[in-house]
Amino acid sequence: MLNSLLMSLHKFTNTEIVQILKEVVAAMEVKGDSFFKIRAYHTAIISIEGLTNSVLELWENKRLSEIPGVGQALIDHVSELFTTGKVREFEKKKEGLPEGMFELIGLRKVGAKTAYKLASAFGLKHRDTALDEVKKLAQAGKIRELDGFSEKSEANILDAIENLKMHKSEKKRTLLAVAEKVVERIKEHMLSNPQIEYCEAMGSFRRRAPTIGDLDFAVACEDIEIGIEQFLKFPEIKEVLNRGDVKASVVLNNDLQVDLRVIKKKELGSMLQYFTGNMQHNVILRQYALQNGMSLSEYGIKYKEKLEEFSHEEDFYKRLGLQYIPPELRHGRGEVDLAKKGELPKLIKYDEIRGDLHTHTNFSDGENTLEEMVKKAIELGYEYYGISDHAPSVASRGEAEVKRLLEKRREEIENLGKHYRQIKLFYGMEINILADQTLGLTDDLMKILDYGIASIHSAFEMDRDKMTERVLAALSNPYIKVWGHPSGRLINERNGIDINWTKIFEFAAKNKKIIEINSQPQRLDLPDDLVTDALKMGCKFLISTDAHNLESLDYIKYGIDVARRGGLTKHDIVNTLSLENFIEKF
Repeated sequence: MLNSLLMSLHKFTNTEIVQILKEVVAAMEVKGDSFFKIRAYHTAIISIEGLTNSVLELWENKRLSEIPGVGQALIDHVSELFTTGKVREFEKKKEGLPEGMFELIGLRKVGAKTAYKLASAFGLKHRDTALDEVKKLAQAGKIRELDGFSEKSEANILDAIENLKMHKSEKKRTLLAVAEKVVERIKEHMLSNPQIEYCEAMGSFRRRAPTIGDLDFAVACEDIEIGIEQFLKFPEIKEVLNRGDVKASVVLNNDLQVDLRVIKKKELGSMLQYFTGNMQHNVILRQYALQNGMSLSEYGIKYKEKLEEFSHEEDFYKRLGLQYIPPELRHGRGEVDLAKKGELPKLIKYDEIRGDLHTHTNFSDGENTLEEMVKKAIELGYEYYGISDHAPSVASRGEAEVKRLLEKRREEIENLGKHYRQIKLFYGMEINILADQTLGLTDDLMKILDYGIASIHSAFEMDRDKMTERVLAALSNPYIKVWGHPSGRLINERNGIDINWTKIFEFAAKNKKIIEINSQPQRLDLPDDLVTDALKMGCKFLISTDAHNLESLDYIKYGIDVARRGGLTKHDIVNTLSLENFIEKF
């Protein structure tokens, strides 16, 4: 019976579920549903968009309630979706609405009601032609003739279609590492004015999320006008969206939107707190404050009609009777409850990593020599360093030739280790997990190494059961110590594999297999929500750079960001150990 049910499941992806929910929300907005119900759906959408776990897997394990903002009603709808392929209530919500409107939602300055007006007025019945039809109508000057539209709004719609300008919630998100460079340039520009006392990015950037939708800055300056004027002189601005008394919004040449707010320094702590946590964190925090007779805003905490201002966030949380919650944990996953009890984890710090074990040289596809990479590791202050190039192909070279290459490589590493005695060198390889459940190197060849990292580099589309068997087979090998970039995702390019994470994490914890947190900006893999799941099951982690050149050895900070977002302490991470303890436990 169970097998029959599993075979008949409609396996919607997270992206497909989000799209379904967004369309239902649009229908609700057009038909005038309750504001609170619509907001609840928006909260659930934001949570699901941030998930790496498959909603399907969470549903199968009866864990949907763990998703922030997902209540019993939505759990019932998702269950219906997976079991029948549709949700009757959702279909009822969309009855009578023109299909073309759903293709327009997401364009900048085109919300649900605007999309409905356009689709109704011009009979846009088909999604696949809606954009082209609206473009032609705008070019012909027909949209401005509708009630509620003007020549300017028509021009904005045409511009959005011609340049594929999407609302910031729909745009392709920017990698954290890319956004970081923009943040550095804006801060340098702003702080070059001596009257500006403070400048920092808030929001998802300050939470160190893997991707950034837009940038929100807090600027402290006694003369607010000077702060805004300085911002608008930033040379990378392409378009000024608006300028107010205390804030301004612009679009940069790279299409990244930047919003800036200027305040007095005495308000800085409140402003940072208000605009750093995600929606769910802020909702929970405000509910907690109300229960204690307080209300929160970007200006401070109001108690008994008196507004208390805070220049430091730590004092803001202390006034609420809470342990200070680091920005990386402000994502609505139980951190407020932990802060009430003073039980937040002591997150790993950026100076606690003692070595990097997943790196590449020009032996495989790296850019630098072995010695160049070792010297850089020494500059970084590491006690130990592992070289783990991609293993040579046995299929193309033959086992005897690969054995000769591996033994020669070991000799090179050992000789270099004798020369650079201030660092301990380890010899590893990154070994392919092949689609047939075998590894790219035989056991006899892996005996030559100090350790093996097993990673998937092909056949990412296997179904969940086969993918789970494939990874378990690899991790069962005694010479494999680390599972590399586990989900296989490439942010904005490729979704992660479909796999039974619970089963894998249980096996890894039981068999002392280490889960990698890969620091490459386009990977950041294992993602933070899965890090939290793996931690609960007792897994240990390795933060590594997967560096292919000298510069990317500095990427370790991005892996630490992921670890902090996942709630890890230094005790959860093997490469925070001293050399002596690392040798004993790795």
